[in-house]
Amino acid sequence: MPHLLNIWPSVSARLRDAQKVLLLSDFDGTLTPIVDRPELAVLAPGVRQTLVELTGHQKFILGVLSGRSLHDLEDKVGVPGMIYAGNHGLEIIGPGLEFVHTEANGMRRIQTEVFEILKRELGHLPGVVLENKGLTLSVHYRLAPDASVARIQERFAATVSPLVAEGQLKTSEGKKVLEVRPNVDWDKGKAIAHIQGQHPQAELTVFFGDDLTDEDGFAVVQESGGLDVFVGPARAPTKALYRLDSPEEVARALALMAGL
Repeated sequence: MPHLLNIWPSVSARLRDAQKVLLLSDFDGTLTPIVDRPELAVLAPGVRQTLVELTGHQKFILGVLSGRSLHDLEDKVGVPGMIYAGNHGLEIIGPGLEFVHTEANGMRRIQTEVFEILKRELGHLPGVVLENKGLTLSVHYRLAPDASVARIQERFAATVSPLVAEGQLKTSEGKKVLEVRPNVDWDKGKAIAHIQGQHPQAELTVFFGDDLTDEDGFAVVQESGGLDVFVGPARAPTKALYRLDSPEEVARALALMAGL
């Protein structure tokens, strides 16, 4: 898997050849380092300035996709004129673009009920942080003692499995996080395809991501002939064809793009 910065001359040539580039990125672990609690994540001022420059660049259509809620994502990034896709793309907003997955939106009440159940079953456990994101729920256990992780996972499964069996919900995992989502046929890949459909003038799509939920996005970007970039160690399993080591290297790549 080539390191993107090691083949930058060929990458920059592809970027220059495209009149319009749809430039998309995950947030946590990609634009900013993973932190112990989601509310502690801070986008570095230099990265935000680069995003501002890219948003004003006539070549780029800029967007960020995240498991965070749309409101939280907009607040954390804080750059006008971008596309924001929250809850793994179940809700999207941007210039001339507004989307909420209808079926998922109709399940907010169920998600709130599940959140209250999870709070009762897991909220008292050391190191557990629960997050109600409206359309999805997250149980973070990054702060939990290693000896407690298996117990947290088992209790989560025991609590959610009966609800999943009813067919309305599904679960997923990320880096030290367990999630409950509406059981709908939607993911970051479909969200990217939707955004691509709204911007047919973009000849090339670039997508940076670091987690399991980004893999669907990598597949869609590959199918469209774009550049899919995994952020993390070379040994990590991924569908992506290119990689960078860290959010710091993502920042370098974005700065190079802003200079085109």
